[in-house]
Amino acid sequence: MSETKTKYGKYFIRYDTSKWRPGGVPVLIHLEDKIVKGSNLYFVHWVFPGQEPKEGQFAIIGHPPHTHPYNEILMHIGTDPNNPSDLGAEIEMYMGPELEKHVITQTSAVFIPANFIHSPYRIKKVYRPYITIMIIEGPERSEELHPEVLPEDLRKKVDLEFWKRFERMPLSDMVPQDRET
Repeated sequence: MSETKTKYGKYFIRYDTSKWRPGGVPVLIHLEDKIVKGSNLYFVHWVFPGQEPKEGQFAIIGHPPHTHPYNEILMHIGTDPNNPSDLGAEIEMYMGPELEKHVITQTSAVFIPANFIHSPYRIKKVYRPYITIMIIEGPERSEELHPEVLPEDLRKKVDLEFWKRFERMPLSDMVPQDRET
C-alpha cells in the first residue's frame, strides 16, 4: 500500500502481484513521469518459461526495428543463485541499420543510444525465470518504427498497423494498473 496520506508517501509505489493477468507481463516495478512527476521510465518484470511468443506478430519478428528519442538500457538478470551469470534464456537482439545479430544468454545490460535503430528483439527460449529491467532516460516511452531496414521477405510479414498502435502509447496504457495508490 502506498503511503500517499503522508508528506512523502507519494514517492513509495508498491505493486500488487496478485493482480498479474494469466499470460500477461508479470510487472514488479513500473515508474514513469505519468506516475511520479519528474521520473524517467523504469519497467521491471519477470519472464517465465512458456512466455516465449508462439504465434502472431511477436512470434514472427518479436519487437520490430525502432528508435527512441531517449537513451534506453535493457538489463536481463538471471535468477539461478548458484550461477547468476546464466540468464536461463535465449534472446535474439539486432542492433543498427545493418541488423547486427546478438544472442543474449548471460546476465547483461545493453545500452542503446537515443535515436539508434535496434531490434528485432525476440525471446527464443526460456528455461528458467529471469528478470528484465528497461530504463528509458526520459519521462515516457515512445518509439518510431523502422521497417525499411528489414529484408523485404520479413518486412512483408510484419503487420505495421499492429505495431504503429504502440509507437506513441505510454507504457502505463500497455500494462495492467496493479500498483497500489
